[in-house]
Amino acid sequence: MATFKVLRLLAVLVVMFTALAICAPTVNLRHEKRATPVMNVPAPGPGARAIKSTQNVSWWCNLCGSGPVNIQIIKKGDGVVFTTTGQNANSGSKDFFVDPAWATDGSTYSVKVTDPQTGATGTSSQFTVFKTKE
Repeated sequence: MATFKVLRLLAVLVVMFTALAICAPTVNLRHEKRATPVMNVPAPGPGARAIKSTQNVSWWCNLCGSGPVNIQIIKKGDGVVFTTTGQNANSGSKDFFVDPAWATDGSTYSVKVTDPQTGATGTSSQFTVFKTKE
């Protein structure tokens, strides 16, 4: 009878220890770095845009705050042709004018959005511009 009680007590202790090992949260005393912020720029998408039209750039960023963003329109092969700022690095959008002062018929452009606080940067798909008949 004493052997049975000892075995039963041992079985209960094993079950309790196993349950504790499975259910207890793991404690990590090291400081873990958060994931790197990533800026996503889904618009403007690929395709053609008319010179003298109004277009929209939109962005969203994981782990970015609500501060301003820097927006650059980049001409392929020539670099930045236009800069402006937008609000709310976490997510937002801003219209821009495809100005004939910097837009050239048949050229390829992309839009780069940067959160200066985190350094997160994203670039849109490339798009071309064309001149319309007046």
